[in-house]
Amino acid sequence: MTNYAYIDVGSNSVRLLLNGKKYLTNTQLAEKLVPGGNILPEAAARTSEAIKSFRRFALDNGADEVFVFATEAVRSANNGKNFAALLSADGITLDVLSPQTEAKIGFDGAYCGRGVFQAVLDVGGASSELAVGNEKGLVYSHSLPLGAVRIKDYSLDRREAEKLIDARVPEYGEVPPFTEMVTIGGTTSSLVAVRDGIEPYDPSKIHLKKITYAEMEDTVSRILATPVEKRAAIKGMHPQKTLILPAGILLVMGIMRYLSLEEITVSENDNLEGYKRLKENNSASL
Repeated sequence: MTNYAYIDVGSNSVRLLLNGKKYLTNTQLAEKLVPGGNILPEAAARTSEAIKSFRRFALDNGADEVFVFATEAVRSANNGKNFAALLSADGITLDVLSPQTEAKIGFDGAYCGRGVFQAVLDVGGASSELAVGNEKGLVYSHSLPLGAVRIKDYSLDRREAEKLIDARVPEYGEVPPFTEMVTIGGTTSSLVAVRDGIEPYDPSKIHLKKITYAEMEDTVSRILATPVEKRAAIKGMHPQKTLILPAGILLVMGIMRYLSLEEITVSENDNLEGYKRLKENNSASL
């Protein structure tokens, strides 16, 4: 049986799914990247090296083939094709997803299969995909080109960040009714880790945990009240997320206000599982 591995090239991190286990490294591909701008050479270099390293690791550990896909940072960058060519030179084909496909794989990876309409929110570094649907498919999806890295790069001041968030979130428009919202991505997973003081990081202690708006407010206020140089000492805080995490939390809170939500569910199953399902379905249809 063929063994496949999958690499997600995100705006903030590069992740590998191999034999049911996930590996992550933070590279901030979208650092200082605005839509239509250029990926910084140093961001491209560290991200491409992470991809190549994960690919070698996967092949050395039983993978017969490694699929690599990218999202908003590469999709929106003026030099996104140059980044893809950088990988192509090493024999790596980069699948740059459309906003619709990105929303779908996030939904497919996180949907709990309860036969109800569910919303799945994927807050990334450069974009945030919101999708609503059930086991029959999506009835709504929208990709907002705003994520934790872009907010962090815009302003570290809470009031300024919230002004930007509140101005952009209505771009989601009219969202169909749903019974619950499941969130995926590093922001809300890290949020639960900090709220509960989970250290070292343990996905089994985070998967399907619920978190309220009030708990988010308490957590983000605690982070922002801590000097940046001391935030890495907060239990559960990833040392590379001391600036990005509060930005991402504020974005989730802004979306919750827009949708009048008091609680969300956090899933560790995400677009990696969704992309795996997409490739498997495509292979089965051939």
